[in-house]
Amino acid sequence: MTTISAPTLYTERLMLRGHQEADLEACVTLWSDPVVTRYTTGQPLARQDVWTRLLRHPGHWMLFGFGYWLVFERSTGRFVGEVGLARFKRDSLRNHPELDALPEAGWVLMPWAHGQGFAREVVEAVLNWRDLNLSHGATFCLIDPANLPSLKLAAKVGFQLHLHLDTTHGSLEVLLRQER
Repeated sequence: MTTISAPTLYTERLMLRGHQEADLEACVTLWSDPVVTRYTTGQPLARQDVWTRLLRHPGHWMLFGFGYWLVFERSTGRFVGEVGLARFKRDSLRNHPELDALPEAGWVLMPWAHGQGFAREVVEAVLNWRDLNLSHGATFCLIDPANLPSLKLAAKVGFQLHLHLDTTHGSLEVLLRQER
């Protein structure tokens, strides 16, 4: 069996690397912040749920050859957030089989890192990596329509509205980006 793990990526200001067991506390801090979870999980996550999230990311790399990275400032080593590609098999998308095999892009940053251009920097790095390393023709993302900063970022990096979903948990915009 071939083991595939997240490659380390570098941008001008940031380093992206795979998840490790020692990252649990940083991830708990991220996912317990109500600003972070407002448009994602809807509520802060318990430590055991964050642990489960951390464990699934290496599995994506092993099964699909893509996954999520943790993001750190290069100059300080400070934890910035998570970004990556996944196949979450979301119930809200079960009536959209055209999206099932496509990687879903996602990003979430610590509140202190908002407004500094970090999100665009890491999302562009991940999408560039995706275009060079994956054969899928497109990538999609799901964004709460009230999350205007993420909708603006998605448009800047090439995502376009594909469809609008009304789910039991609220509305979502599904945006699609073609391979470059």
